[in-house]
Amino acid sequence: MEIETLIKIGIEIRDIIGSFIRDNADYGEMIARRPKDITRKMDMAAETALDKALLTRGLSARIISEELGDRIVGEHPDFMLVFDPIDGSTNATCGIPFFCTSLAYSEKIDMATFGDISMAVICDMTGNTYCAEKEKGAFLNGKLIGAKLRGAMPKPVISVYSYGVPDVPKGLIELEKSIIVRALGSIALDMCFVADGTLDGIIDTRGLVSGYDIMASALILKEAGGSLTDIEGKKISSDVQASGLSIIGTKDKVLHDRIVKVLNQD
Repeated sequence: MEIETLIKIGIEIRDIIGSFIRDNADYGEMIARRPKDITRKMDMAAETALDKALLTRGLSARIISEELGDRIVGEHPDFMLVFDPIDGSTNATCGIPFFCTSLAYSEKIDMATFGDISMAVICDMTGNTYCAEKEKGAFLNGKLIGAKLRGAMPKPVISVYSYGVPDVPKGLIELEKSIIVRALGSIALDMCFVADGTLDGIIDTRGLVSGYDIMASALILKEAGGSLTDIEGKKISSDVQASGLSIIGTKDKVLHDRIVKVLNQD
């Protein structure tokens, strides 16, 4: 598959999600509950849209997705897609236009890790499309992501996810004294914002991130010159079905090292 085809599939899914939300008042209705998440009607519309996009192109793939798990579309899969139909579904349900659909591609079918993802596409609901190919750079709306000029900020602006769990690292409380905290509600888009320089970093200490949440955005961040690690600063090399992850992502190594140090202080 070429990156152009993956982009077209991502855009098709985004458009179908948008139409489904506009045409169905009950788009956010829950139809299934899992231990750490729920499935809504709009999620299933996106899953169906992916299947259709592949089959109409005569493509067969192994799909690892948030809602339907591990499945085969077509008869003889030629590649694997790690798919998050809607990252930021709470935002979507509330009418907050900050959510996306996420596709990560690997030529490996049986087992793949973060390092095996060779293409990624993330389409947000405002019309932006992020994409990346391994060792070919990351792009936003067809333009190579480079340095971004923005107004001077007194402190780093970092998206921080630490809510909903019993314990918050003591170091995070200390770190938040010297940063500007945001939590925008879509891990994948937050990471793209780090890639394009809108945010300085992303931190999630909850141990709730799964592979499908960040497989695509991890490649986009890497190809934009950034890095993604666990909260101890170790490279994430898990397989595509990983869960229970905590992460730090930045483009600034000095900031990354500082975050790791503060989060792990006694």
